[in-house]
Amino acid sequence: MNPSKCIYPGDDDNTSFHIGAYIDGVLVGGVSMIKNKCSYKDFPNCYQLRGLFVDFHHQKKGVGKMIINKVESLLKTKKVSYLWMNARVKALDFYLKLDYTNSEITYNMNEIGLHHMLYKKL
Repeated sequence: MNPSKCIYPGDDDNTSFHIGAYIDGVLVGGVSMIKNKCSYKDFPNCYQLRGLFVDFHHQKKGVGKMIINKVESLLKTKKVSYLWMNARVKALDFYLKLDYTNSEITYNMNEIGLHHMLYKKL
């Protein structure tokens, strides 16, 4: 993975935060959380999940689910109402199993491909 592709506008805002998952001191997953309005839905008090990743060798072992659970827990303590994201097609099942709603809004994002806007009321 190229770390420069994981830099987003708003990363350094004082309301943004980042979570890393480590195994034996080695980063194996992470995500950026940015307080950002959704351009597709009018969600009050929401955060956008950006750049969730899990190292290929650690996928399908619960790392991504642990990261999402931590994110949701932290956002609930901050009294955030909604979490939304632009999800790649291949990640849809992962998020749907975690009770995210598929808005049925789809769009192409640059060279990455087709995405769906998903969200969850916290």
